Amino acid sequence: MESPLGSFANIDVEAFLRDSRQRATEFAAAQKEAAAAVGRATAANGHIVVECTAQGGVTRLEIDPRAKRMSVGEMSEAILAAIHDADADLQRQVSTIVGDSFGGMGPAMADPDTALAKVAEAQQAFDRMMSDAMGELDKMRRKLGY
Repeated sequence: MESPLGSFANIDVEAFLRDSRQRATEFAAAQKEAAAAVGRATAANGHIVVECTAQGGVTRLEIDPRAKRMSVGEMSEAILAAIHDADADLQRQVSTIVGDSFGGMGPAMADPDTALAKVAEAQQAFDRMMSDAMGELDKMRRKLGY
């Protein structure tokens, strides 16, 4: 005989809540760690140093006086290359942080479109689960005459 609760009877609510709290804690920690990440790079034999963050873009540009021996064009190219490399370093760090936090989703997170698709997929799965749960609760309410 089928339970009056249907498939909802098989849901371990305590485990679901524990898992949800754990994931929220892990997500908050990953957000904090990603926000603190700093991408770093050098160019021109270490005479140009660049740092960048997710919140501030380029946050440090240091040019050693010895870099002045370069032409303006060479220096511009070196600065742009260092900015690009620092940004790539930051993206690698954030990807690793996210991957570690969400159990191996790091490669997916390297591409923002793929990451957004994964988030949308998870949201849809959650919405379906909640809809099913609410449907089961509504069945219970009707069976109990409320």
